[in-house]
Amino acid sequence: MELPLSWYPIYPSLQLAPNKVVAVEAFGRKLSLFRTSKNQLGLLDAQCCHIGADLTRGQVENGALVCPLHNWHFNPNGKCTHIPCQTHIPRNIRQPSFRCKEQYGVIYAYLGEGEEEEVFTLPTYSNIAHSVVSAPQHLDFNAPYEMAAVNSFDQQHLTTVHRRELVNGQKITSNSPYHFAIEYRAKVIPKTIYDKVLHIIGKSQVHMRLDCWGGNILMFSHLGTPNRMIISLLPLSDNLTRAYITSVLPRTKKAIFLPLQWVFVRLLNHFTMRFVNQDIKALEGINFRFINVLPEADNTMISWYKYWKKLPRIDISKIGRHKTPSPSHNK
Repeated sequence: MELPLSWYPIYPSLQLAPNKVVAVEAFGRKLSLFRTSKNQLGLLDAQCCHIGADLTRGQVENGALVCPLHNWHFNPNGKCTHIPCQTHIPRNIRQPSFRCKEQYGVIYAYLGEGEEEEVFTLPTYSNIAHSVVSAPQHLDFNAPYEMAAVNSFDQQHLTTVHRRELVNGQKITSNSPYHFAIEYRAKVIPKTIYDKVLHIIGKSQVHMRLDCWGGNILMFSHLGTPNRMIISLLPLSDNLTRAYITSVLPRTKKAIFLPLQWVFVRLLNHFTMRFVNQDIKALEGINFRFINVLPEADNTMISWYKYWKKLPRIDISKIGRHKTPSPSHNK
């Protein structure tokens, strides 16, 4: 599997307590995710580089993940820091690892090689520190992750799936090779409860902006309102995808209204999930083939696909797959 260099969602932050290790599936690999007592995150290949023991069955001690078989210690960067039965640690013994960051209640892993600088910073909305963020929810579905991403830029599906009618087309912009964005206005056809509510409050037309980073992070902005939404896509395998969905609202300055705002952001996330489920229902089981596309009706989808194909990639099977040298060759 080859994937673009990017940040990929791995696990909900609140579900990983200090000194806990969990097994996660990502990129067609089994990985071990852990948090130290000092809140450092480690994401390592689940197979120990010694003789292949399952590190997800290990435990976290003194800031390291301990192998359940021979008690080798690996720090969050994958470096072996202790071998009980040997004083000298060969310098090249290292567990394949991924850099991690937490944002929007989700742990993200950077897919890149070694210590190379990240090709882009994990994107965020402005003033995120003063925002109310919903607990992330996730959905698994049977489709390639790129199909879920390109679907967001499919102007035909806005009408057929979401009952939106575009007004004056879509504007495409980009501010880096890793970024692709569209902005559009659309009439809302009041079929669902959410859309009927929009009509009641005078929003018969929506003004949307969608920013895509790395081909898998989708940031939706409902312009003219404070509503924001992030969908982060994780390829579990070639044809199985997990989507993490989070809603964001600016925090009210009046403390008395804060409890009500938490209720509102949860309600917003509920409607967001219903909106996303409309897409999942249509995409489930799709066999992604980019043929017989229509230059006019599929214009933005074609543009996104060209952007995605140009993104720098990495072969997942080669990440950290180094042969562990014998001690005699590393003195």
